Amino acid sequence: MAKYSEEDFDKVFYGNSVVISGFIDSQSKSGYTNIGIDYGTVEDLYEILDRGLIDVGSELVIGLNYFTLMDTLDTNPTYPWHKEIYEPYLYFNRNRVNPVIVDGLSNVLKGEEFIQTRHESLERTVYRGVLDEKELGDKIKVQKELYWDQGIEYYDDNLEALEKVIEFAEENDIRLRCIILPWNDVIEKPDTTVLAESSAVEILQAHSVEVLDLSYAMPKEYFHDLGHFNYEYGAVKFTEEIDSWLMEP
Repeated sequence: MAKYSEEDFDKVFYGNSVVISGFIDSQSKSGYTNIGIDYGTVEDLYEILDRGLIDVGSELVIGLNYFTLMDTLDTNPTYPWHKEIYEPYLYFNRNRVNPVIVDGLSNVLKGEEFIQTRHESLERTVYRGVLDEKELGDKIKVQKELYWDQGIEYYDDNLEALEKVIEFAEENDIRLRCIILPWNDVIEKPDTTVLAESSAVEILQAHSVEVLDLSYAMPKEYFHDLGHFNYEYGAVKFTEEIDSWLMEP
């Protein structure tokens, strides 16, 4: 796991955990910095840019999949652009509910604030190996129950945010490009997933933003699960595959 602090970057590759774990910027010759964030959405990206939390110099690439476009996806309440008063108590990352509540109540009992610190640095977590058939099946079942039956209206806010990011890039003379991130074809993409991603592509193409569609570009042995690459092979191959495209003038 690696960390980086907020600062200025010339070339930025943004996305969610797929980008975090899949793009090895230290092995890339492109000069892009990986600033993927856990559960990151397009709305998060716009907030980051609009509030000047990260300054992009000349180029921005967004790694898109249906999770980066999903309005109802749980996210991290400690990200600094989450300002609503109720957030620290009601809007938790699903993997952090218990420790936040336990630690928070402990703080209160000691006369301290419920949550003492916010997100000070962004962590990169990688995925190793390949899930076995049962593990992958369990993950598919969970995602199907939670997300795959949602209509396109559950993506409206992030599609609107994509328009705002495009406008921001145009106003600040930032070259913007996007990648549709690879999908493990052990199962067919759900219809709503396809529709959400195609809706984003329509917006991007309407503004003449270049899109590299890698939906089915990588074989299943390079995946840890449905979308995350395994670090041993998939991340290395993904970085190699996109490097020449990233370096195109």
